[in-house]
Amino acid sequence: MISLRRHVLTLVAVFLALGLGVVLGSTSVATSIRDAVVDREETTVAQLEAAREEVATRRLAAQRLDDMAGELTRPVVDGTLEGRPVLVVVAPGASDEDVSAALDVIGAAGGITAGRVTLTDKAFDPEADAEVQALVANLPIGRAPAADADLGTQLGTALGRAGLLRTEDSEPHLDDDDRETVLTTLSDAELIEFEQGTLRPGQLALIVTGPGEAESTAVRLASLARTLDAEGAGTVVSAELTGTQGYDAVTVLRSSGEDGVSTVDSAGSESGRLATGLALAQQLERGQGHYGLRPDATAAVPSLPTAPAR
Repeated sequence: MISLRRHVLTLVAVFLALGLGVVLGSTSVATSIRDAVVDREETTVAQLEAAREEVATRRLAAQRLDDMAGELTRPVVDGTLEGRPVLVVVAPGASDEDVSAALDVIGAAGGITAGRVTLTDKAFDPEADAEVQALVANLPIGRAPAADADLGTQLGTALGRAGLLRTEDSEPHLDDDDRETVLTTLSDAELIEFEQGTLRPGQLALIVTGPGEAESTAVRLASLARTLDAEGAGTVVSAELTGTQGYDAVTVLRSSGEDGVSTVDSAGSESGRLATGLALAQQLERGQGHYGLRPDATAAVPSLPTAPAR
């Protein structure tokens, strides 16, 4: 017969054994988990480092390709706009750097800057729509746009008639007095800004936009671009690559299946500047395309001009 004492000691021994087993088992499991975590951390660190190296390599390659585009821009575009006047239209939010680059590429192509017109915030303010509509209706621009035309078309018609040459004969739409009246009236109404005495009619229009706009602004700007394209020999709209994260006129034009106005989505890069110069020259032949680095671009740059026969 087992005494009570032995029974208690037996139970204590069993519990001690169980406790020791749990401790030992826990330690073993903990050690295994720790080793697995360490291995996983080491693997993750290695993967992150490899990813960083790959990104750095790709960035370096992209930068070198962009630098190469910068080296090629002048010799490639040289003479493609020889003697052609280009009106530069600056939208709200456009950077001075992009505007300067646009002026440089026009000069490198042998083009003539017909002047710089800056569109103000008021030109895109819905609260000013009635004022703009009444103003355009009374300007000496010849045949006015339809009364129910959107404001981008109305403002684009006024600016196009005063700032561009006719498509068919490369002659001004208006005489000098009417041109001055239209431009001065739009300026006095704080819809555009320009330096007096610096504008001449352009054959082409280049619209430089910012990195992104409100949807209503983008839609109106796209409409204005289409109108300028119809009033002159061609129009190109350029935007920053970062516009892919927002909404801009390039997005609107591409999503609508635009086949008149050309677009460039990487204005801040050397390849974008090359594309801008070639796109302007292409418009002279009524060619058109959507260029840059966004997924909806048709090519990085337009086809290069054909080399002269030797």
